[in-house]
Amino acid sequence: MSADARDDRAGVLADLSARIAPWLPKARWFPGKDRAAESVRVIDLLEIPGTGALAVAIVESAGTLLVVPVDPLTGLDAAAEPALAAAIAMLALGGGAVTGLHGSLVGRPVEARPSDNAPPLPRVAFPAADLRVRPLGGDASNTSLVIEGAGAAGGALVLKLLRQARPGIHPEVEFGRFFAAATDWRGTPEFYGWVEYVPVAPEGDRAAVATLHTFEPGCKSAWEVLVEWLADGGLDGAKRESMLDLARHLGTVTAQMHRALASRCDLPDFAPEPATAAGRRALGHRLATHARNVFTSSAFAASPQSQTLSPRLSRLAAKAPGISAELEALAAAGTTAADIRVHGDYHLGQVLVDESGQRVLPIDFEGEPTRPLAERRRKTSAAKDVAGMLRSFDYLVAHVDRLHGAGPGDPAPLAEAFLVAYRHGASRSAWWPTDADEERRLLAAFTLDKAVYELAYELANRPDWVEVPLGALERLAGV
Repeated sequence: MSADARDDRAGVLADLSARIAPWLPKARWFPGKDRAAESVRVIDLLEIPGTGALAVAIVESAGTLLVVPVDPLTGLDAAAEPALAAAIAMLALGGGAVTGLHGSLVGRPVEARPSDNAPPLPRVAFPAADLRVRPLGGDASNTSLVIEGAGAAGGALVLKLLRQARPGIHPEVEFGRFFAAATDWRGTPEFYGWVEYVPVAPEGDRAAVATLHTFEPGCKSAWEVLVEWLADGGLDGAKRESMLDLARHLGTVTAQMHRALASRCDLPDFAPEPATAAGRRALGHRLATHARNVFTSSAFAASPQSQTLSPRLSRLAAKAPGISAELEALAAAGTTAADIRVHGDYHLGQVLVDESGQRVLPIDFEGEPTRPLAERRRKTSAAKDVAGMLRSFDYLVAHVDRLHGAGPGDPAPLAEAFLVAYRHGASRSAWWPTDADEERRLLAAFTLDKAVYELAYELANRPDWVEVPLGALERLAGV
């Protein structure tokens, strides 16, 4: 390539960077809103054929790579443009590659293993015209789009743009392939494929940028369903039994999910691993280190969005050594339960429920978005997922209280219904403690760790929600 050509390309990327920079830090999915974007630099631009010059930009900001479908002329986000969304989906379905300046987008279709109970779903082929693309949800760290087309053989699809291009094996892809091809469990939307960014540079690692699943019509998240039911009279209202039934279904399906995740002893990345005393001590050290890092972070110390909460945050920070010590002590539990792969960010927003409330589908197996990929892929106690759902019931009740100004009640009945059903589904399994004290300590450790994680996340991304994990930590730490 001539020097002039290199200069022209560098100029194109620099101009696009300047157009993206004003709006990027305001995007819901922009990571770390507690810090300003130190820089916005487009490092690659991949024009998508058949979209009228729309492209996917790989953007570096504060050391993080971001995926930005873009109109290069305006610099605006083009994720919801039907032609672009459909082209990315077709890339995942059919394979192939789109070459950019410094890398390629490569489609990776997945062939599903037929279930013993049902044939595989037909592969979807969208016509070039009459496409409908609409956003799915709004408060998320990624962008999910429903793609529908007249005459599509297999119904609609959900294209999820993984806004952070994390180099390495992405859990969303790994779990999708596992459920599609390595188990008979069909308790989650079918995975069709993914798209990854592959840099030209030999030292560069590929990174997943999009995944493709079936769309489940008539479903809402368990969070949405329970918010609606709770608003109608609280936990003692007309929907009480329906809410408790849904909590039980959640517990049963969660145990089924864990059973599937622990079912392949022949696959090293998913084979259960016996717990050891050293492993439990290492877990406690990780949880304690995470807590110390949160309580000493600049976001926690400054908390500019939460000045009214500053005295409470200061009192909690003073308890940080005790919280860290308690995490280490709790996590050093017994070793009757094996470590397995877990969902990792399990809460009511990560589960779909149909209109009857009987069909429950866990989704979004990418783990907690602020954790490194290696940590999200680490085997651990199933108590992490169970504690995540227990914390979600607390969030649910607090949210409805904020909306309607009258407390809907104690989340304990929902939590207990979920936990009893989960224990029943997990009985005689290798991954759940046979010792009651071990179960109690592991649940307490992961509940406390989850509340610490939630506080850090809300301080950085949703300051209006800080009160919920802060109140939980005050109760748990006796502040």
